[in-house]
Parts: sequence; C-alpha cells; structure tokens
Amino acid sequence: MHTKYQARWVSKQRADALKRSGSLRKGMLLDSFNGFIVLEPPGQKLGDGELLSLDEADYEVNPAWCLDSLVRISQARELLGLEANSAVGSPASARNRAF
Repeated sequence: MHTKYQARWVSKQRADALKRSGSLRKGMLLDSFNGFIVLEPPGQKLGDGELLSLDEADYEVNPAWCLDSLVRISQARELLGLEANSAVGSPASARNRAF
C-alpha cells in the first residue's frame, strides 16, 4: 500500500517552531512517551530527526505510546496507510469486550 505521509521524529524545539509557523497545516504533530512525531508528506522534511519505518510507525503511533486522543491517533494511522482499527479498536469490538 502506498502511503501519502511519512513519520519522522522531531525535537521539542522544532515542534514548537512548527506550531508557531503554521507549517503543520501540511502535517500532523503527535506527542508520545518517546518524544514528538511529525507526520509529513514525502519530501517536506518538517521534522529534524530520523524517519520511522512503516513498522516503527505502526508501533509508535499507537494508543499505548501516543498521548493524543484516540480519534487523532486513528487519523494519523490512516495518513500513514496503517489500519486505524488495529491500534484503536472499533466501537463494535469495544461493545463486545464490555459483555
């Protein structure tokens, strides 16, 4: 599957600069236990850290590690071409666990 976006680590200083500059209109910033991750269109280089492989992004952009809302994590996973439901869970599966 071809992804429209890529995930890259970003320093706190660069994340703050991206927020102030309005450059995040082209991407999305996520807060995780391991640092900040920016989702960017290929070639944009919004972040200042290493690119995450698709497997690394699948692991990091997950409710277990991301401090953002489940909706935002789901949107981020979709931008990366990952299954949103594998990390977040569908409403139907949540109902089935409740009973």
